Amino acid sequence: MIPSNIEIGILKYLDKTATAKQLQELEEWLEDPLNKERFNDYVLMHYAINMGLNKVDDKPMKEELIRKIQKEKPGITRLHPKILLKIAAVLLLLLGFGYFFNQKFNEVNVEQLIDPNQITLQLDNGDIEVISEDGTRKIIDAEGNEVGVQKGNTLNYNEGSDPEKLIHNQLNIPNGKQFELVLSDGSSVFLNSGSSIKYPVKFLPGKTREVVLNGEAYFKIAKDSINPFIVNIANLKVRVLGTEFNLTSYPEDSQVTTVLVNGSVGLYSGHVYKPATTTVMKPGFRGVYDHTSGDITLDEVDTSLYTSWKAGKLVFRSMQFKNIVKKLERAYNVKIVNNNKELGEQYFSASFDKDELMEQIFASFRTSYRFTYTIENGKIIIN
Repeated sequence: MIPSNIEIGILKYLDKTATAKQLQELEEWLEDPLNKERFNDYVLMHYAINMGLNKVDDKPMKEELIRKIQKEKPGITRLHPKILLKIAAVLLLLLGFGYFFNQKFNEVNVEQLIDPNQITLQLDNGDIEVISEDGTRKIIDAEGNEVGVQKGNTLNYNEGSDPEKLIHNQLNIPNGKQFELVLSDGSSVFLNSGSSIKYPVKFLPGKTREVVLNGEAYFKIAKDSINPFIVNIANLKVRVLGTEFNLTSYPEDSQVTTVLVNGSVGLYSGHVYKPATTTVMKPGFRGVYDHTSGDITLDEVDTSLYTSWKAGKLVFRSMQFKNIVKKLERAYNVKIVNNNKELGEQYFSASFDKDELMEQIFASFRTSYRFTYTIENGKIIIN
């Protein structure tokens, strides 16, 4: 049995994201010969069989390793030959513990190993790195150039030299967390829980600055009168030159909501920007794009209601409880099962501080609609 903290250390070590403390704990644990065997078995079975590896071309070496496996572990001969080849591929990488610290584990599908509760950065080549909120690290591109620095909950890309082509990264924020991204042009994006953004590491000079958002984010765009900034979200495009606005579209939302704090933005659908078919917004207004009809409507609002999430507030305005549940799951990183269909269709307006307990939040809703709930295996079940 591998202790949970050691198992986490192994996964982070193989993913090259382990801290110095985790590496030290892992090294001390591996001083026991029995633990070394457990380590090898864990990587062998967890990586090879569950995740799969790319092929290794050295056929004679693989055949020799298969013979050794069959000799030392007779029970494994019942496995399919293809699985044996994958196990052999793993053992080629298990020639020494120190080898792992200095070699890249390219053959593994790392994405399937990453804890879904971790912030991740997907590089242009498909590699995925875990971002620790209390860590500091340099972001390196495929050529070995430093393109950005992460300090705590902020990832900051430097201006750097002008690239010949666009190279994209994607930042993924899990439920229960928030994170700030500063793009190479100085624009900042504050991402809410359960959101992701795909963006160029460096914008091309003389070209439109363009990103793709899923979820919710607050944008503060650096002014550039020549190169517009465009946010793609669902089927909507938000075109700006320099401004601050909040943009929201989660899977449960039937609309894309844009709330303009200052500056000016244009909303349009389609691939080509046309001033005649673009809806221009003024500060203090909300623009709502309906996914079904494709219509865009504007109304004046209190913008603080839509941006208060940055300060740890949860605000719901005339929202059905079934959608409120999804947003509570995202904000608190909990699982909520609502078996009360009638309750799910009810509309509520409410606001809470993020540090309020779920019991307090449910108590508030129960003053308007009576329901019961239980907590089972870390899951909240509403009846």
